[in-house]
Amino acid sequence: MRYLSISKSGIWQFRYQIPSEYRHLFDGLREIKRSLKTSNKDNAILLALELEIEVRRTIIYPTTTTISKPVKPIHQEKQHLSAQPKQTKALCPEKMLERFCLYKAQHISPKAIEMLRAKCQTVLDLLGKSDLPEIRRRDAEDAVQLLRQYPVNMKKKPQFKGMTAKQAVKLNDKLKMPTLSEESVKDYCQKTSGFFEWCHLNEFTDINPFKAIRFRKQRKDSEAKNAYTQTDLQKIFSTEIHTNRHFRHAYYYWLPLLANLTGARLNELCQLHKADIYQQDGIWVIQIDDRYEGQKLKNLTSRRLIPIHRQLIELGFIEYLHSVKHERVFPELKNSRDGFGSAASKWFGRLKTKLGFGRGHDFHSFRHTVATQFKQQQVSHIAAGAILGHTLNNITYDRYGKELPITQLQEVINLIAPLEGL
Repeated sequence: MRYLSISKSGIWQFRYQIPSEYRHLFDGLREIKRSLKTSNKDNAILLALELEIEVRRTIIYPTTTTISKPVKPIHQEKQHLSAQPKQTKALCPEKMLERFCLYKAQHISPKAIEMLRAKCQTVLDLLGKSDLPEIRRRDAEDAVQLLRQYPVNMKKKPQFKGMTAKQAVKLNDKLKMPTLSEESVKDYCQKTSGFFEWCHLNEFTDINPFKAIRFRKQRKDSEAKNAYTQTDLQKIFSTEIHTNRHFRHAYYYWLPLLANLTGARLNELCQLHKADIYQQDGIWVIQIDDRYEGQKLKNLTSRRLIPIHRQLIELGFIEYLHSVKHERVFPELKNSRDGFGSAASKWFGRLKTKLGFGRGHDFHSFRHTVATQFKQQQVSHIAAGAILGHTLNNITYDRYGKELPITQLQEVINLIAPLEGL
């Protein structure tokens, strides 16, 4: 319909350009613009038609008095008048959160749903409102301040057992236990903002009170996780696991090597099938994909081919594959809520702690190590993104650019420094 437009928030609007010869009938207005307060197009069409009729009626049958404001849709006025004496039923924020989580469950993993629900519920507890539309910007800003005083891992600490979020904040004012970092506070608020944005688009409330709350950046994006230095790598790969090949499970040996020489994520490696590793144009490659049962991808750009580093070939990775009497590369790793990587993550967590690594260093640090080496070698962000599975945020390359030749990616992967002493 020609008088309809939709805003960025998904709400339909009525816009009607008034011809110059009729503007005197509308107090000189050049355009009548009205929010239709609905995200449903069929409803918007009906409301817009009613507004258009009122405008045209004014033009065709002008009265002696001008119209200072466009007439509201007739049935909207009737609803408003009839609704005035009635008491509207309160919208329980917790119940709306459950509906939101059911909606999100179609798009994200069960683990992500649990985290989303827990963080949003904490914020709702701090807000302390029983009716969703009553939550306003001032309430959101107060909740942000309370989050900065919220104890870390509150649910796991006996001092706060059975307490509400507000009670825990009050007690922690005396206990002085560690509180959420600014980045964590931001994450809580962003997840809650997503919830309120959904409520707003579905017309359960008129605003998103957490929209555009600003946070001061605490560090560079590149400092969020620590990369391993060459000294760190020597420490990791100098244990008997890699020097003497003494290990309980094969993934103890191969997963750190694969991560350090491919930059792949833990779960991408743990869920590999033998059929995901093959030769293309004479080059051994690893296909990161979700074509087999249980396999998951973080996002669409995660689907990619990674040439196998020459050191992995030299260390006998292909021979290891031939020796595995199972369709999966690491059959001892079982699928769970978090994917195939749970047991491997716990094992490496114990190993890195034993080796003296603290917070900021984990299995994902191998990925940062590879990215750092690419950066130091001045590898183009296009080639690095193709290997690591990162989007380029560039329409020319993301939409229209084709994949890089596997020979070119092989040259890049072999720029990763081989590990010494193996």
